[in-house]
Amino acid sequence: MINWVHRSTRGWSTGGTVSDPRTGEIIKGTVTLGSLRDRQDYMIFEGLLSPYSNGTEKPDILYQTALARIRQLAAHEVGHTLGLGHNYYDSSKGWISVMDYPHPQEELRADGTIDISHAYPARIGDWDKVAIDYGYRQLPKGDEQAALGKILDDAWTQDLRYLTNQDLDAHPRVDQWSNGVNQADELTRIMKIRRAALDKLGEHTIRNGAPMATIEEPLVPIFMYHRYTVEAASHMIAGQDYIYAMRGDGRTPVKWVEAAEQRRALEALAATLKPSELTVPKQILDAIPPRPPGFGRHRELFPRTTGTIFDPLSPASVAADVTIGFVLQLDRASRMVAQHAEDPALPGLEEVIDRLAKATFDATAATPYEQEVRRAEERVLVDRVMWLASASPNPQVRAEASLKLQMLGARQVAAPEAERAQRLLLSADIKRFLDRPGDPAKPIYAPDAPP
Repeated sequence: MINWVHRSTRGWSTGGTVSDPRTGEIIKGTVTLGSLRDRQDYMIFEGLLSPYSNGTEKPDILYQTALARIRQLAAHEVGHTLGLGHNYYDSSKGWISVMDYPHPQEELRADGTIDISHAYPARIGDWDKVAIDYGYRQLPKGDEQAALGKILDDAWTQDLRYLTNQDLDAHPRVDQWSNGVNQADELTRIMKIRRAALDKLGEHTIRNGAPMATIEEPLVPIFMYHRYTVEAASHMIAGQDYIYAMRGDGRTPVKWVEAAEQRRALEALAATLKPSELTVPKQILDAIPPRPPGFGRHRELFPRTTGTIFDPLSPASVAADVTIGFVLQLDRASRMVAQHAEDPALPGLEEVIDRLAKATFDATAATPYEQEVRRAEERVLVDRVMWLASASPNPQVRAEASLKLQMLGARQVAAPEAERAQRLLLSADIKRFLDRPGDPAKPIYAPDAPP
């Protein structure tokens, strides 16, 4: 049974099953598809294309692409009812499974326009065929294990692998809502798509009769269009390329991502912090008034420090925190220390924080707006390093983060006054933080495994 459910707020679509507890056999499947998914996708496509020249058009490409997304979502949820789990592996073959969380496969044309006509494949993936073949094929009597093993070995030779939710964060080729094989390259590509969409976004993004304030709705997903690719690229830093190896299979169980690839990912991530990338284009700032009665603020808008007026700096703070926050996650920071101890050629935490400091404190800012964005980024970096220095369970992470805070607090600038004010406050906040009462030690205990 497939159910189409209307919601007034966000919610997951699901593919549920009822199984025989004695055998595990699936005896019933129920799919719930939420209609709000269609609304969100449609709005993203509007933001990518800004298709309303006179405001009354009904571009067929928006409808067809939204339908293609729902079609793929239906296949995804039916896959769950057949026993398939999420597969987020970035295969060298490209897209391999409807069980992935799909980012639209948009393309940037030579003239700077965006093509979404092939955003979602109208088929199941090669991995899906492997999974169904393995799970449902009726094999002749004999060596069933050998026949099943051959299915998986043949899949391996085609770079068809299964890595799922538990593999997110640490594996360089496992991610949600991102395409491509090398996520550093994909992030560079996505930033070009994002820029092309932002440069067009404005009154042509909404229909005639819509309040101009509602330009902010499509602005948010387009300004943050790189968010999931940032997360995916961060997996490459202190990431491990691993498989669930079996004894005797002759395959390499685990290896750190190569140093050159980690640094390439770090450069791609640092590029997202350029102040010029985090300013909101003027045609958008000039078009968004306060929200009218009946169109109140909601959770899918940017936060504000400016009251009812659109805040031109909070989008930069949010985007900067996405990049810096993913790079400096607690467990990732610990892995940086670990990998650098195993192999000093691999990036350590100090190197990564130094690169983020260069991308923020030393960034080129061509206008007063970009200068203010840079100051917002500096604050984000300091706050995130404070978080490492206080919350990490790894004592060396806390030590290195504390040292870097001291060094950031000692940075001095001569002019202008706004820069001096920023650095004085950062320095004072860092000093207060480092002078705080010590936190109780958190020892690492041995596993509770009595004989």
